[in-house]
Amino acid sequence: MKKLLITVNGKRYEVDVEVVSDEDMAEPQPLYPPQAYSINTPVAQPRVASPAPAPRAAQGPVDAKSLQSPMNGVMLEIPISEGQDVKMKDVLFIMEAMKMKTNVSCPFNAKVKKIHVKVGDTIESGQVLVTFE
Repeated sequence: MKKLLITVNGKRYEVDVEVVSDEDMAEPQPLYPPQAYSINTPVAQPRVASPAPAPRAAQGPVDAKSLQSPMNGVMLEIPISEGQDVKMKDVLFIMEAMKMKTNVSCPFNAKVKKIHVKVGDTIESGQVLVTFE
């Protein structure tokens, strides 16, 4: 069915017409023609070197025998004590960051020399948590 607008003697009529066959029409046309898209190829921009971030000042001694906090957070639990022998992957601290508890594990076998934080402390990333012998 086609809807046509016909004018007869200056008066307009809207009529429905059934098309039985139409030799002029080769193929049915889509109701909504596809939109043309253009592809923009990004042009490489020259890179400008950004300044290196300033090194953080660690709180306490920093060496191979100390462990720093991997994130900002609040100290919830410290299941170790000074003088205790700990093994690799033992949980040394439990911190809360963004309402999630995170375990901080020992990176190697060692003996705890000094614990630099206490439960309830607000911890910054890079802060020394414990020193080993």
